[in-house]
Amino acid sequence: MTAAVLLDLDGTLIDSGDGVVDSLRAGFRGAGLVPPDDAVLRSFIGPPIHDSARRVGVPPELHDAVVAGYQRAFAERGNLMAHVFDGVPRALAGLRAAGARLVVATAKPHTFAVPVLEHLGLAPLLDGVFGAPDDESDTKGQIIARAVASLGPDVRAVMVGDREHDVEGARENRLPCVGVLWGFGDRAELEGAGARAVVDSPAALVAAALGLVGLRPTA
Repeated sequence: MTAAVLLDLDGTLIDSGDGVVDSLRAGFRGAGLVPPDDAVLRSFIGPPIHDSARRVGVPPELHDAVVAGYQRAFAERGNLMAHVFDGVPRALAGLRAAGARLVVATAKPHTFAVPVLEHLGLAPLLDGVFGAPDDESDTKGQIIARAVASLGPDVRAVMVGDREHDVEGARENRLPCVGVLWGFGDRAELEGAGARAVVDSPAALVAAALGLVGLRPTA
């Protein structure tokens, strides 16, 4: 049996907030809209942008324009404004040392996910990266399903993420989810969505995730 930990990217491994907010402002302005305040824009981090645009009342006919403007700005400058959360590299190393395979499953387009992971030095710690297509049309559940399928037929896996859509996508694939509190969600959101556990540090994540796939920390 393969034991695997599936990992969200934004808000779980990396803090991409400044780059996402900056790029979203550009996307709204490019579509002829006044950008919402920063708190609202930060709520876009994690879910597919089309879903968040719908939630804040962007007219449907302008969704594609907002996304296109966002992606242009993000490719030009926003993607590499991210930084790794403290403790994450050590946590990934601990998960690998215990025998877990590590696969990123993110709603961020694959064309952005791979470069930022390489830029921040996390790529060597991972066994795979699965992101959305460029139009961000896949749901989190669909992305998780592709990640699980890549691991073979006999897999015991857990999802790790900071937002409710991570929990919901895991549930669609009959997986438990560990919620993390250093990202862009909060305990009420994660527990309300049905997270199996909620942790407040990368160190605590190691034991919680390994326990759900039948492994133990090495130290």
